[in-house]
Amino acid sequence: MSTVGDRTAGPAARAVEPAPDASSRQRGPRWGELVLALLLGVLGLYLILDARSISIPGSSNTVGPRFFPYLVGAATLVVGVLLAVRVARGDRGPGEEGEDIDPDAPTSWRAVGIIAVAFLAHALLINVIGWPLAVTLMFGVVAWALGARGLVRPLVAGGIASVLIWLVFVKALGVVLPGGILLELATGWL
Repeated sequence: MSTVGDRTAGPAARAVEPAPDASSRQRGPRWGELVLALLLGVLGLYLILDARSISIPGSSNTVGPRFFPYLVGAATLVVGVLLAVRVARGDRGPGEEGEDIDPDAPTSWRAVGIIAVAFLAHALLINVIGWPLAVTLMFGVVAWALGARGLVRPLVAGGIASVLIWLVFVKALGVVLPGGILLELATGWL
């Protein structure tokens, strides 16, 4: 007679043994997640250090203007450290049921590079061509890098969203965002 632990057991007996789950296959640090934890820690430290430069008015006798930047910086730093510890231990979050990706697939550094260049180009072009056009281009390139089919639909969606956001911030809230010469001429009648 064969038993469940016996190597000569039949297929029905072997089917009882649990299959290893995805989280037990990959232990150890995941470098992308460690980089994210490091960036969170650096951002939190920067927020804390930069908050020291905020001037405190003499009439401030309660919570001053430094309180919330210190709070956000400390929370960001703590989250970065806790995330680094969890990732270093090999912990992984539970998979989302509706997730349609392979969590064990390697990072697409090409897409990361394209997105980084798109953000850098946005920062360099924002004062040259205006905020709406810079956001439209960035949105289209990022959507394409993340796998959008075609470039026209992301550009149109980015264009509509950026113009609406620009109108709300500039015309309704009075926040200055560079519109560029074309948008300034087009919205001059508002």
